[in-house]
Amino acid sequence: MTEHASPPAGPQGWALTRLIKLHDALRGDMALLRSVGAAVAGGDDETAAAALRELAVRRPDWTLRKFCASFCDFVHGHHSVEDEVMFPMLLQHGGDDTARLAQVIEKLRADHEVIAGHLAEIEQAIADGTADPFRASSVLAAIDRLAGELDEHLAYEETQLAAALNAFSMVVSEDDIPEPPPDHLP
Repeated sequence: MTEHASPPAGPQGWALTRLIKLHDALRGDMALLRSVGAAVAGGDDETAAAALRELAVRRPDWTLRKFCASFCDFVHGHHSVEDEVMFPMLLQHGGDDTARLAQVIEKLRADHEVIAGHLAEIEQAIADGTADPFRASSVLAAIDRLAGELDEHLAYEETQLAAALNAFSMVVSEDDIPEPPPDHLP
């Protein structure tokens, strides 16, 4: 995974701060998913189990399959909220930047579809099993493809939406943001 690009220097509004914190959590979970996937692919179930025990929010019965399902559900939910809540709000308040924002958002929505395909590929690879070394390496390859795509997507989103999110923070209070619809929460 590459180092993510930083948004422009200077004060950050609540919206950009919230997005970066969420993205950093996704990056951390993606790194853990890669680590656990590599351990499972290498036949090192003890290392995989130890890594899963380090999760801040965990269950005693976490497995690669359960962690991946939870992670995948969270990413899907996050992207649904962006598509249906955040992006329309940014466009509504885009002002002179609306045309550029529309192009950026179009790319981000297309990225969401590509990432959804990678998430489905990982879930299917894990469902197919990891006991066989060939299948385990398929899981790891799918995780690596997702990691690369997700990292690029998050960096692009942070840099391209930074100004709009900061401007949005100046005109809309964090308290005025509606909660995501219940069917969009992981």
